[in-house]
Amino acid sequence: MLFVKHLLDSSGLENELLTKPSVACINTTRPIYLVFGHNQHQPLLIIRKVNGADEVKASQVDRYMHQIAGDLVPTPLGVYKLNGETYDIQRGVGGYPWFQLKSKVRTHKARVSIENRMWQSLYDFHAAVRRAQANSEVRVVPHIELQKSIAAYESAGERSPQKLRSIADRAFKELLYTPTCLSIPQHGDFCLNNLIIDKCHITVIDFEDFEITRMPLYDAFTLTLTLPSFDNSVSNAAQAFTHPKIISIVKHYGVAEATIRWHFFHHLLLRLGPWSAGGKRTRYRAWLNKVLDEFIDQQLKNYTNDPFP
Repeated sequence: MLFVKHLLDSSGLENELLTKPSVACINTTRPIYLVFGHNQHQPLLIIRKVNGADEVKASQVDRYMHQIAGDLVPTPLGVYKLNGETYDIQRGVGGYPWFQLKSKVRTHKARVSIENRMWQSLYDFHAAVRRAQANSEVRVVPHIELQKSIAAYESAGERSPQKLRSIADRAFKELLYTPTCLSIPQHGDFCLNNLIIDKCHITVIDFEDFEITRMPLYDAFTLTLTLPSFDNSVSNAAQAFTHPKIISIVKHYGVAEATIRWHFFHHLLLRLGPWSAGGKRTRYRAWLNKVLDEFIDQQLKNYTNDPFP
């Protein structure tokens, strides 16, 4: 694409490795251009068009995350203009997205190893964010965050049927008497699609949803639901809060084990708010609604012989 060459020329990023660049475009929620040098198999540069306030904010978050997390995230090179348009440029990273890598993962041992590395990347990411806020640590109040997620759910046009309200009342009452928990700004979409996996390193990308919430298990649930080993049937997904990795990490965040399911309830409601209301997530939103319905039905069964106080 000729505009890429002009952009690199005007930004001063043209060099000998890009004398004959090739460009691939990935059209996700916005076009992303991958610039490859001559005979290179991994991108040297990532170019994203910056159209609106949300994308400006995402670029700012990218730079902030690199300051606090180093090479856990791509290196930002700057924001540049060409012909009245604005572009964010990052240095490319080595590795592959999961959908390209999974064909090479042929054994159970290899899959477990990669999944452990994914969990470690999530831990490292949150640790970097925690270090950055060490001098101004605050805590979240779970029942207040649940109320916010219900409001987000309803703001996206979803109705709250009686059974949802019944479970929400139960969740609110239980969370009301639990301690506050550690506040950690969440990535917002910590899933396989946003991890670039190399032999010895995983890079976290796409911070457009950063700080969608500070509830500490939100990213963990997102990752769990996309793990290669996870049975993504609706009934099993509704039990994601029982995943062994989730159980093992809650103590680090001050979350009472008995309330993990309500953190998952919060996760589902927030995902079904404006985040998934756009047309590009229609199928995922339909699946999430089924998971939410199944979760509510399972919880109602749990409380059949345990009337509300």
